[in-house]
Amino acid sequence: MIRGIATASMSEHFANIADVYRGVRTTDLEPIFYIRNALASRSVVRATDVGCGAGRYSRLLFEYIPNLHLVCVDVSTKMLEMLSSYFAERGIQNFSTQLSNVQDLALANESLDALFTFNAVHHFNFAIFLAKARDALCDDGHLFIYTRTPDQNAGSVWGRFFPNFTEKESRLYTLDRMKAWIRQTPGVRIVEAEVFRYARTAAFDRLQEQVRNRHYSTFSLYDQREFEASCRIFSERISHRFKNLDAISWHDENIMLHVIKA
Repeated sequence: MIRGIATASMSEHFANIADVYRGVRTTDLEPIFYIRNALASRSVVRATDVGCGAGRYSRLLFEYIPNLHLVCVDVSTKMLEMLSSYFAERGIQNFSTQLSNVQDLALANESLDALFTFNAVHHFNFAIFLAKARDALCDDGHLFIYTRTPDQNAGSVWGRFFPNFTEKESRLYTLDRMKAWIRQTPGVRIVEAEVFRYARTAAFDRLQEQVRNRHYSTFSLYDQREFEASCRIFSERISHRFKNLDAISWHDENIMLHVIKA
């Protein structure tokens, strides 16, 4: 499942941060609105969220998509436990969980109206994931891949100011590569690739909280000494670049690949 890192090590990383994951990651509504509009004609939506984590996007899907029945898939037992508790607190019942990596993903053929993955596809073998999604989708079923490209990653506050962040994160797929895989996979076609651009503002304390918790799995690619040294340099760079440390501003970009089973 993981490109360049053993699945076990990534599972351990996500287990370690499961308790705080929803709080330290940024969750955007725009991709949810995009999905809601694309599925607006369906009275019932049978779907799967692959790489669901602790349920931050899955919960929003339930909020904005009526009559959703969702299978939540993740490689981390702890993440799925957190998701189940989170949903129970909110009275969400139309879901099940599946502990699996992409290679072993068990979804019945032609059983889904939609399949989602949010900021997780870089952990997958893209070609295997695409084939699994195609087989699980019914005719005219929708696949939504929300991710970031290497260029988008480089433009983030982390890519710009955290040492070697861009170089460490070699798992991200380029848009051209993802499009090529989709074109080469029989039975699917790309509807569009929608770019989402966000104006971000955060206090430096918030950024420090995020990096302390290694909110991006990229930070798990640093050894401890390198990570501590990089945190110090990051602090110096931010302090030098921004006069008001309570209002650090930058732009993020993500992309939504919308694919349909033809």
